[in-house]
Amino acid sequence: MATDVSLGGKQAGAFKTFPEFTKLTLADKAKYEPFIRDFPPYDDISFATLMMWWNSLDSCSIAQLNGNLIISYWMPGMEQFSGLSVVGTNKIDETICTIFDHQQAKGEKPRLAQVPEFTIEHLVHPELFEFKTMRNFDEYVVKLSKFLPINHALSYRRHRIKKFLSCIGDKQAIVRPVDLSLEDNKRLLLEAATTWPTKGTINDIVKMSNEALLVAIEHAEEIGTENLCLFVDNEIQAFILYHLPNDRQYASFSHAKVGTDIPYTYDYMVYAFSKWFVDHEIIYVNITSDLGLPMLRALKLALGPCNYFRKYIVEPARPESEL
Repeated sequence: MATDVSLGGKQAGAFKTFPEFTKLTLADKAKYEPFIRDFPPYDDISFATLMMWWNSLDSCSIAQLNGNLIISYWMPGMEQFSGLSVVGTNKIDETICTIFDHQQAKGEKPRLAQVPEFTIEHLVHPELFEFKTMRNFDEYVVKLSKFLPINHALSYRRHRIKKFLSCIGDKQAIVRPVDLSLEDNKRLLLEAATTWPTKGTINDIVKMSNEALLVAIEHAEEIGTENLCLFVDNEIQAFILYHLPNDRQYASFSHAKVGTDIPYTYDYMVYAFSKWFVDHEIIYVNITSDLGLPMLRALKLALGPCNYFRKYIVEPARPESEL
């Protein structure tokens, strides 16, 4: 079978050429990452997120075409947001038309989903296509410096941070990662995530979030999961899981979990974790999409995003007679 050789510095032949697909596995990180290293740090194209969120029932598959990635996004119960996506910047018009022709030949509706904005921007003839926003999957980007120092924070957040510090008194709040190659540390995070209350807190998301968290922790080394934890008097009170894209100005969060034993832990976590990242020369965090969940959307908007990484559904433009 012919392989796609127009990949520049990427690994030609690393994956099958469309319309054939390669099943993406935990062993493919080193082969996959060269394909995305020059793109904006979208979370949904990262190897970690594909393995955590989009590999339900071992369904994540990819192909290459004209130097671009073709990703099969599918999640049970979210079929309307699922489909093939093009990720790349090379011969995008030709690539999309090739996929549409193949879909039509199979009797399927020509349609792409989860197509990143940077791919759309490389179309030569956008008038050939129709675009629909995917607001539920737009990724929020937050600049960390807005949370620092405490006396520059919004008044309500500053008040809550001081309340947290008052609650812990002489106890020491420490921010540090734990080594997830150790089983005891994996168990520490998993037990915290499953025992902390959910209703009315940041922890109350969806069942699939817990399934993704399990993958992120159990396979931290294979997918590149990093972590940061908040301890008070040696007891864990909050943690986040994240991964680092090629652009090291960014970190991309996958999970945030917070305990409720100490009031205002969430507000202190936002401040303390922001300081830790800024001290480590990370400027922005991609806090990912809200999936259309009202509580999650409210939490993310409250953090005041400075930008969004947007995604689109792409279909053929309808003839004027149909408009």
